[in-house]
Formats: sequence, structure tokens, C-alpha cells
Amino acid sequence: MEQSAQHNISLLFVEDNETIRFLYNRLLSKRVKDFYIGEDGQKGLELFQKHKPDLIITDISMPIMDGLEMIRLIKEITPEVKVIVMSAYSIKEYFLEAINLGVNGYLIKPVDAKKLFSLIDDLASQILLKKELENREQQRRVAEENLRRSLAEKDILLKEVHHRVKNNMQIISSILKMQERQVEDPVLKEVLEESQNRIRSMALVHEDLYRNENLENIKFINYAKSLAGNLMRTFSDHQGKISIVYDIEDVLLPLDTGIPCGLIINELISNSFKYAFKDREKGTIKLGLQTNDEGKYQLEVSDDGVGFDKAFEVEKAKTLGLKIVNKLVQQIDGTLEYDFSQGTKFIIRF
Repeated sequence: MEQSAQHNISLLFVEDNETIRFLYNRLLSKRVKDFYIGEDGQKGLELFQKHKPDLIITDISMPIMDGLEMIRLIKEITPEVKVIVMSAYSIKEYFLEAINLGVNGYLIKPVDAKKLFSLIDDLASQILLKKELENREQQRRVAEENLRRSLAEKDILLKEVHHRVKNNMQIISSILKMQERQVEDPVLKEVLEESQNRIRSMALVHEDLYRNENLENIKFINYAKSLAGNLMRTFSDHQGKISIVYDIEDVLLPLDTGIPCGLIINELISNSFKYAFKDREKGTIKLGLQTNDEGKYQLEVSDDGVGFDKAFEVEKAKTLGLKIVNKLVQQIDGTLEYDFSQGTKFIIRF
């Protein structure tokens, strides 16, 4: 018989005839990686359960358990296993039952070696291709799991970074507060207090990122309300007199945009608290952020206080707070508009 290429598969051969077993043992054992041989269907089933071979070649008519019954039981365990049936009988019922069981080849004895080896070659290629695809899929899953684990670890580390940055900023703010208590100059006290508020506005961003799942973007409505609430506590002498109204879309801003916007809000609301409501019993500050159809943002901070002189030009302001606002607007590539006809209104588009 003609030699066949060796394949990296395992093969179970089941045949009750000892002479045929001996012959096929010599023919096939060196053509595959692992070769198992059984003398009847019961032994073949036991060998399959123990070794899970890739390919089965079996006779049909055997004592104890015939080949078709063995195939049926094996298919219940591993439906995708490849099977070649060899029979000395071309009985229609055998053939139809074998087809129904999903066998991959039906050969009549005496078997043509070329046909057998060709069939084994074809099935071995299918088996090895399937194994390769399964192996690649397993490698992909392992790589995906490793990547997921690595990202989770990086998220934890990044959260810890944000947590430590927030804590460090709170320490700086506390130091400034201690310094403020030790000075008597009201101007210097105000400068130190303003510096504390600016630091807190940045610390709030890192606190928000530490608490949330999203480590890249800030949920701006929560950040803005926390920021305004902090300023309300700072200017506690206005509590009960000044209310803050929010009109903020539920949007996420990246860190490099969210922090400048928070600092802008800090400066403008602080100015409103300090200057807009002198000799006023009540007042309202409005804080809004909207988006248009082009994905542009419009940040608005306004109050119904006394306002600035209508001739006042914000761009030429000498106060540190408004200088900071101008620089921050440039940082986010925005434009600044203002209206002092009824109180103060600042509109930043970016």
C-alpha cells in the first residue's frame, strides 16, 4: 500500500478481525501522532472516553457492540468527532444509518488504500485547521483577559493618582488656611482665601475622577454644583440671601477642558459674591452650560447684581481674577463675551 503523510492527530481504529487489526496497526500507527486500537465497539467506546482521539476508523459488524452503536454513543459525547466507517457489506440500511450519524466517510472492504489515505489526509487537514482556529481563539481570549486585567490595574493606579493629587491639594489649601489665620491684613486674607478656592476647584476635579468609573472625563453638572456649593460655604455671610440657579446639560468634559472651566466659574462666581450684591437683600446667580448642533459648548455665568460700568472692558482688566479668566478662555480656544446691561453676564464659547 502507498504511504501517507504523517499527521499531528490521534486516531482510534476499531476492528474485531485480528489480522486486519495487525495490518492497519502497521499501516496507520506511524502516520499519526497517537494511535489506539480496539477489538469491538465496547472497547472502542472505552478507549475514546479515555483518550478523546481526533479521528475514528471503525468496522460495523462486531461482537458485544457494533460500530454504529459505538458511533452513536461517541457522538453523544463529542458530536464533532470525525468518523470513517469500513464495512464488508454495502447494505443500504447500514449506509443510511451511518449518514444519519454524521460519519465522514463510508468505505467498502477490501478498502482501497489510496482512498483511505486520501480521506485521512482530508480529515486531518480539517481537524488541524479547527485546532489551529481554536488555539488562536484561546490565545485571543487569554490576550483579551490579560489586557482587561492590565487596564483594570491601570484604572486602579490612575484612581490612586487622582486621590493623592486631591489630598495634596487639600494639604496646600489647609496650609493657606493656617497662614490666613495668622495674618491681620484684610487684603492679604482675601488673597489667601481666593487662592484656597482656586486650589479647591482643581481638587474637586480629581475627587470626581477618583469616585467615578470614567477616568478621562468629568461629569460637569456634578462638578459645577460641587464647585458652586463650596463657594457658597466660603461666602457664608451671603447664605439665605443669594441663590444659585443651574441650567447645565448632562455632558462629560475632558480633564484639560474641565479644569479651566471650573477655574473660570470659580473666578466669576467669586466676583458675583464679592461685588454684585452690596447693599442688596437678595440676589441670583445663574450658571449654565449648553451645547449646539455643531458640538460647541456655551458656558454662561451671570447675576442680577449691580453690574460693571458699561464701558468696562474685561480684556483690559487689571484684577487678577479677570486676568485669569482671559488666560483660561484662551487656553480652551474659546471666545469671551459679556453684557453689563442688567447685572453681569459672561458667555464663553469653546
